Amino acid sequence: MHRLPNRARRALRALRAAVSVPAPHPGEVRVRVYLNTDPTALLTGYRPDAPVTLAYTYMLCVDPAADTDEVLLERVFATFNDHPEHDNDQIHTDTWYAKGMHGVTGLRSLSVGDLVALDDRHYTCQSHGWTRLPAPPD
Repeated sequence: MHRLPNRARRALRALRAAVSVPAPHPGEVRVRVYLNTDPTALLTGYRPDAPVTLAYTYMLCVDPAADTDEVLLERVFATFNDHPEHDNDQIHTDTWYAKGMHGVTGLRSLSVGDLVALDDRHYTCQSHGWTRLPAPPD
């Protein structure tokens, strides 16, 4: 059995640390934003065969008694369309437009056809509201 050289192991460890987000605690939701790279997505919406790119991941503090998925999705939408509703979301807006995440640069606004995951629940952005997807994107 071959072992990776030290330099490769260190690089792999750093890469895993850069893209991993800790498991959520009670009162937290792991949010993942996927951008649809299909140029027709604004017109056609999300299609299961559409190419998507994981653009941003973060933990969102929530009130489980008051914050439904719909409320959280609208909060995420506002954050990634440059008008965050909460002061503690501003850092995500600034990061999104400044440099992005996961090696994706030049991030655009969250739009029709894009996906948002709240923990293990996946939704696609529609022209009016959100539609839950039966399975996570590949």
